[in-house]
Amino acid sequence: MSTPRLKKIIDYVNTEVVADIGTDHAYVPIELIKSKRALRVIASDVRQGPLYIAKGNISDSGLADKIESRLGSGLSILSPGEADTIIIAGMGGELIADILLKDEETARQAKLILQPMNSQYELRRWLIDNNYTILKEDLENEGKRIYNFLIVKSGKMQPYPRDIDYHLPPELYRHPKFCMLVDKKEREFNKIITGIERSKEPDTEKLKYYKNRINDLEIIKNDYCK
Repeated sequence: MSTPRLKKIIDYVNTEVVADIGTDHAYVPIELIKSKRALRVIASDVRQGPLYIAKGNISDSGLADKIESRLGSGLSILSPGEADTIIIAGMGGELIADILLKDEETARQAKLILQPMNSQYELRRWLIDNNYTILKEDLENEGKRIYNFLIVKSGKMQPYPRDIDYHLPPELYRHPKFCMLVDKKEREFNKIITGIERSKEPDTEKLKYYKNRINDLEIIKNDYCK
């Protein structure tokens, strides 16, 4: 069952061995083999239930000889260099960073396709601070929901010059779906601001930070989302 989000992930794969971390129902591995974008896939999940369903789907698709399922946490199910490409999708950005940190040697030997569901700002900062290069960013939507995709490899990258760039990378400014992302960030920032203002003891520094980011957003919005 491919969705626009999953199709976008698949579009960035063209290799021999892929590891899909947190595979859930194994839709991505199955499609990768069917579309010949990978020769072999390792599909893993930390939970027995989803992996059981994944095994059933793999078997039903007749691809059990090309897709191997493994139970385990993060990249611990891999040995360094075993996979050319590693997909970590559908998780929070801070969890993705934690997975990469725990098995750093394995992470640094593969192309990484990351699709964080939240904390994209924190993930970008972590990647750049820990000597990963963001090769490309992309966006896709399913209805009104917009998703971020980061293609990453090991290697030093210059930090972004402004804090807002970690929320909205300039590379995405001319993306056809960029304004959906701007709207999402605006809602996110305003929600945080409202929460702080309603607090009995408002964090004035945090409030100032997000009001400044709203100002940054307005400038970007005026230039690119007219």
